[in-house]
Amino acid sequence: MNQPSSAQLTASTRADAGSPGFDEIEREELSRLFGRVVWARVAVLPALVGLVMWLLATDETPWRRWLLGTLIVVASAFFLVEAGRHRASALHRGTIGVNLTFAVLAQAGVTFATGGLGSPFLFAMFLIAMVVAITMRPPAGFVLVGCQIVALWAMALAEAEGQVPNLNLVAFGGGSRAGWSDTHLFANAAFASAGLLMVASLGRIIRGAFDAMIRRALRARQESVQAHGELSALAGEIAHELKNPLASVKGLAGLLAQDAGTGKSGERLTVLRREVDRMQAILEEFLNFSRPLVPVAAENVDLDALCREVAALHEGMAHERGVSIEVRVADTTALCDPRKIEQVLLNLVQNALEASPTGTTVEIEASHDSEGAQIRVLDRGPGVAPELGARVFDPGVTSKAQGSGLGLTIARALARQHGGDLDLSAREGGGCVAVLRLPAACGESGPRWK
Repeated sequence: MNQPSSAQLTASTRADAGSPGFDEIEREELSRLFGRVVWARVAVLPALVGLVMWLLATDETPWRRWLLGTLIVVASAFFLVEAGRHRASALHRGTIGVNLTFAVLAQAGVTFATGGLGSPFLFAMFLIAMVVAITMRPPAGFVLVGCQIVALWAMALAEAEGQVPNLNLVAFGGGSRAGWSDTHLFANAAFASAGLLMVASLGRIIRGAFDAMIRRALRARQESVQAHGELSALAGEIAHELKNPLASVKGLAGLLAQDAGTGKSGERLTVLRREVDRMQAILEEFLNFSRPLVPVAAENVDLDALCREVAALHEGMAHERGVSIEVRVADTTALCDPRKIEQVLLNLVQNALEASPTGTTVEIEASHDSEGAQIRVLDRGPGVAPELGARVFDPGVTSKAQGSGLGLTIARALARQHGGDLDLSAREGGGCVAVLRLPAACGESGPRWK
């Protein structure tokens, strides 16, 4: 097998980087990462202010007091404003660039004001360089690291020529430099510059690994979605093809039942037709689940009439099981597709009747509030099994011995297609409450959604 060339791998990487979702995921994760940096700055701000105040109190050099005082006031205000902005809304890439540019300039200023290459704040350069390399793409990241290196050599030259009197802090001995020779001074600048380049390179490697993980996750997701789509299409095609033979079996069983009469053969054929009906219902549910949801034709719907129609359709089943149905609906309307919402209610009421003991009542209620309309179906059955919980809406999950596990999945999908939702919860005193939430009605017929 031929191995892909480096050019092919590069093209593949670029294609992956442009794949749907990559930029969004990368932006969210980097924003979350930088958000932690923002709050870390706020956390260390009191210690930083305390240190600077101590330096201002122990060092009376005018230019240092002016520079450090200005920098700490500006930095404190900037840190707090950015923390507030991050709390209100996540930082975007442009904001991250502004923050890091400010960090580079402020850190260089504080380092210079506290002794140049002998400053204890010098080592913060490496931390900032790492954050720059991880969160900013070239060439902007390289430019900022380059600015740090230029600042290093500018401070080394200023110290070597003694242009700044009292550069060194009084607390550290005072004087125009840290007591180093020119060779020692420039060697420190060179090693610090090399360290910045190494840290920046390491940051780019970490960023590359981070991007590679996102790309692999996206590829795996796309392959999974594609495989799921192919399997769903194949399963749907098989289910569709099975409907015709089942219809033939059901028809032939009906003809044979006419000739068999009421004897044992007739009973067996009745059971056969009932099982065929059940298989057809399962296939129909599966086809409803596998095919895309058709667009919603939304209109203002009288929920009282809709609920009473669903109750009437279940009168026979309720009578057979010895259960009554009670409808309590105020003057309530909702913006929905009546055909789809009727399908949801049929499923909920049928589930409630099947779960209800003899002599109990299934209640259907509807009301509205400021957030929209809701329909509640209440029963006195055993409720949702604790081991199922929220999984009851997952495909294939059911507590019924002969259930397909697709009814509630489809019902919730239809509710959410309307902009609403469907939830099940335990009823006080025993039983289950199914709550279907729908958008409030409009003055005229609503829009069509997909």
